[in-house]
Amino acid sequence: MKKLRLVVFDVDGTLIRVESSWQHLHEQLGTWDRGRKYAEWFFQGLITYEDWARLDASLWRGLSLERVQRIVNDIPYTDGARDVITTLRRRGLVVVLLSAGLSIVADRIRGEIGVDDSLANELVVKNGFLTGEVKVNVSFRNKDEVLRRFLERFSVTLDECAAVGDDETLIPLFKKVGLGIAFNPRKKVVEKRADVVVRGNDLRQVLPYLL
Repeated sequence: MKKLRLVVFDVDGTLIRVESSWQHLHEQLGTWDRGRKYAEWFFQGLITYEDWARLDASLWRGLSLERVQRIVNDIPYTDGARDVITTLRRRGLVVVLLSAGLSIVADRIRGEIGVDDSLANELVVKNGFLTGEVKVNVSFRNKDEVLRRFLERFSVTLDECAAVGDDETLIPLFKKVGLGIAFNPRKKVVEKRADVVVRGNDLRQVLPYLL
């Protein structure tokens, strides 16, 4: 394996102690009864990921961005998340976030900790309020395709990349990058696709594999 130059992190369940930013918002906003049904439809193959995202976002039409940001800002980081990101960047590695969750969460991390780039799904806002629309940038199974944007921007090859995450959205990345790290994987299929499995409450446990 070549020396690592770029590390791509999942966000939900990896850098923050919430497995799904979508579900967390539903629970905090009182829309999870309907949101749960939409999730079931997706996993039953009845709707696409894009359909699922749009249905979810439609439930939040008219809510103030300020209210949503307050909820997001209260989500705790995984222990060691800040140290891991700052250590990697200090050592000269590029750190990017790639999430099928919400960009408002990734933007918080960019602002509070600092990363080199990020991409997630954007709730559309107009005049400070959610329109009920969403721009889907990252779906459930296309992270490997989206990663190309980062590879081109930073002139990095796949075997110079590591991916760190916990759920099935990482599987396409694990198949292609130089090093795949499953951090507290939720399912056996994620664990099987990873090169390394790390279990524990502190994200700093992944550092020895990345440096």
